[in-house]
Amino acid sequence: MHIFNVGHNILMNEGYTEIKEKLDNSKIEYEIIKPTLSSFSEKLKFNIPAGRENNECLLVLTEKHISRALNSEFEKYKFIQGYEAIWSQEKNIVEAEISSPDSKYGNRFFEKLYEYIIKPDEVDDNEEDEEGINEFNLPSYEGMEISIGYSSNEFAVLLGCRNGGFIRFLSRKITIKIKNTTKKTHDSIKELLEKISNSLFFQIDLSFEISLRLQSQRENFKERNLKIKRRHMLIDREATISEPKYEYDNEPISIYWYAKESKSMPIFQFLAFYQTIEFYFPIYSSLDAKLKIQSLIKDPRFNPNRDTDITKIISTIKTSSSGKSFGNEREQLKATIKACIDKSEMKSFFYIDDNRFKFFSENKGKDISKQKISLKNENADLISEISERIYQIRCRIVHSKASADEMEVLLPYSNAINKLNFDIELIEFISRKVLIASSRPISI
Repeated sequence: MHIFNVGHNILMNEGYTEIKEKLDNSKIEYEIIKPTLSSFSEKLKFNIPAGRENNECLLVLTEKHISRALNSEFEKYKFIQGYEAIWSQEKNIVEAEISSPDSKYGNRFFEKLYEYIIKPDEVDDNEEDEEGINEFNLPSYEGMEISIGYSSNEFAVLLGCRNGGFIRFLSRKITIKIKNTTKKTHDSIKELLEKISNSLFFQIDLSFEISLRLQSQRENFKERNLKIKRRHMLIDREATISEPKYEYDNEPISIYWYAKESKSMPIFQFLAFYQTIEFYFPIYSSLDAKLKIQSLIKDPRFNPNRDTDITKIISTIKTSSSGKSFGNEREQLKATIKACIDKSEMKSFFYIDDNRFKFFSENKGKDISKQKISLKNENADLISEISERIYQIRCRIVHSKASADEMEVLLPYSNAINKLNFDIELIEFISRKVLIASSRPISI
């Protein structure tokens, strides 16, 4: 291998051979990725299953990374879809990263948990491990040993490889480990992890006021790099900042800013953008009803002295009116989008990005919403399809139960969440347009 110093050649070649043996014995296919620049290291690419999917992994072929991989049994593990987690049927182990959303303790929540749960007596400084506490056990359940501590070598290797090949960043992550499991399938293991962690974490929350959660699956290196490139591509480099000209209603703009802060919580982000639009339902839905009534009155055949014509107007108001708004929520959403966004603007949103266009035109998000966007059909009612898709996703988020003809509730750690990005971009675009259309000249 050409990337190593001469003094390390024998050692590195031996290590590389052992890595290949590990993968061969586990029937894991792999290939070498050669860098375009000689200053970069070669990488070993291989796939590890995650439920019904495969996650691409890269091991950087340097002495340090090969050594870490050799000192682990990473080849005996698989990923758990939706979480930063691994499991091994052969070793009967589940391990998942945990984090705390509280800023109260920051990264010190592990030490606080040890202090609260284990309640150690006075510690003899001479007997204390130089590195401090690395792990502590929790009460077992049906023969399964449960512990919280720093991540295993296997976890660091696999999660590091899935995130581009650099392992060192994951060595000190805090994980929950469940040993002696009897489950043999990905879905049953995932269910076990969720039930045990939810039960324990809720106790901890009630008793010690420390909120814990299983860390949701982060973007892999490919997704991350693609998103960065797309952001740069969508920047308007000719834009300039002018003096303040317009003001916006405080409630929807506050919800909009909350949505922008919620990038790590896609469900809440989508719902916040939806609520930004929802604020204007009474305005634009009544406008739509007004246009319907105007259309009836402008008809040359309309006769204000004829009971049947007056009944048509009354019927329109009755069937449309709901409190301060006109129409049901689905119709109000459509009316708001239709009033604030031109069809050509809407098309431009999809065509400006090839990946976005393919996602919607090829219906790659069908497990998020049954409503597809007919971008290749010039005669399609684009606004109707978009509003219906957004409404269906909104219902999957806020409804606790789904009817027989609807899709299941959209949960935070479900597989579909990983495909929600483009729909979030869509509803963000619409919320911006609604804010712009509803703005007024600034007055201070």
